[in-house]
Amino acid sequence: MKKSLTIFFSLGMAVLSTVTVQAVPLHGTEEIVLRSSAIYDGERGTPNPFEVALVARVTAPSGRRSTVPGFFDGNGEGGAAGRVFKVRVYAAEAGTWTWEIESGDPGLDAASGRFTVEGRLPGTFGRGPIAKSAAHARFFQQRDGGPVFLAGKFLDVAAPDPIKFSHTLFSEELGEEDREALLRRHAGLGLNKVNVYLANRGDYGAVSTTPWLGTAERNDKTRFDLARWRTYDRWVERMRDAGMVAHLWFFADDSGFGDLPDADRRRLLRYGMARLSASVNTMFTLALEWQEGWSREEVESHGRFLQENNPWSRLVGVHGTTGDFAFPQASWVDYLQIQAGNDASHRKVHARGLANRALAARPLIQEEHGLGEESTANRQKAWAAFMAGAAGVGTGHDLVHLAKFASSVRFERMEPAGGLVVAGGAYALAEKGRAYVFYLHDGGAVRVNLRAIRGAPLVVEWYDPRSGAVQRGPRIKGGRVFPFQAPPGGDWVLSIHK
Repeated sequence: MKKSLTIFFSLGMAVLSTVTVQAVPLHGTEEIVLRSSAIYDGERGTPNPFEVALVARVTAPSGRRSTVPGFFDGNGEGGAAGRVFKVRVYAAEAGTWTWEIESGDPGLDAASGRFTVEGRLPGTFGRGPIAKSAAHARFFQQRDGGPVFLAGKFLDVAAPDPIKFSHTLFSEELGEEDREALLRRHAGLGLNKVNVYLANRGDYGAVSTTPWLGTAERNDKTRFDLARWRTYDRWVERMRDAGMVAHLWFFADDSGFGDLPDADRRRLLRYGMARLSASVNTMFTLALEWQEGWSREEVESHGRFLQENNPWSRLVGVHGTTGDFAFPQASWVDYLQIQAGNDASHRKVHARGLANRALAARPLIQEEHGLGEESTANRQKAWAAFMAGAAGVGTGHDLVHLAKFASSVRFERMEPAGGLVVAGGAYALAEKGRAYVFYLHDGGAVRVNLRAIRGAPLVVEWYDPRSGAVQRGPRIKGGRVFPFQAPPGGDWVLSIHK
């Protein structure tokens, strides 16, 4: 049930807001709409409304306090000129919330109010945001749910133009029909994460995404195109309702953004976090391939700035060129994000995963290891990443069946265990003494060490990574080395558990 009430704010003679407010569902977003006494011109006006200081001091029902940045939104409907400022609050707790505004605009300063959170957001994200697991530090979980393996396919050359690359979803060059087609394809592939650029000029053959006022080649980085940001708002919400994580990447590579003044980059970071991070399905990457124009010091300082403007503790990371993750122990890093390289073999993907997993007890996403061809090689690489203990992948083939398998086992309890493979071509994960998974990347025969698992007869299952079908084998007793022969047809997954 939703309740509604009318709130009227005033300060002197300046009317700030007259709105009808409904109760917000748990894990939804409350939008506080403020109206200044003055009209601001977001295109040319002075003072620049995107430089107006505005924060809300927000108190949750539990008493937890947050400082939440606000943002200018023109006329509130995509127009550049207007009185509208907004603050978006993630409804993380049921009950009554209160807020008070602090602003450099005297017509906004000291406004206050309250709102109610009751009920629950429908769908996947009614269980809350994706977060680091408290019990299993190398994996993700939903706040009110279980472990989650993140499966995305941002490189998808098997798709038709112009939806081969999910990073272009917000591009001004795509139409709404293109965006709908991209989202339908990703849903059909069984994915739960979509990587999207907030700013791109040169990547993917210069399919631009321009959050600033102007074009990709000529824009004013002190001001934002509010009509485009309404598109970003709408599609973050569409992804949420489709059960997809909106993984938002602030800066593309091949675009010269590493050479921007710090003030311009931070302006986009702050505005993007203020506008989008209250959505329950968001997580963030600072930049793609940061080595192309960014220094280590710039990455560190901007990563810290992101976290300073992250009141809802959304996950934050950065993506590098092929190689090991460069900031595994940085306090602002929530997850490690690597690429093995598009031409990497599945053996290299697995080895890179193991090496980086050892750098820090944080979730690891093997983001890029192929262009998304629908091929055996890309399926093998996605499984090689999973078997190395990855918490997510960014490309691959037959990912729906990988995700289905991950949801059927307690992967968050398992560790890579290659030493259990006595003979044959396989990668291994193990929850010692309870459950074992072997990925036979080329099928065939394998001998595995099951000496540590004893007791009741063990369930043996063969999982087909091409179809998701399961073949049950005869039960066995542990305590020794066992030989197994995969069914015909290529790669197979062997699952053994009590």
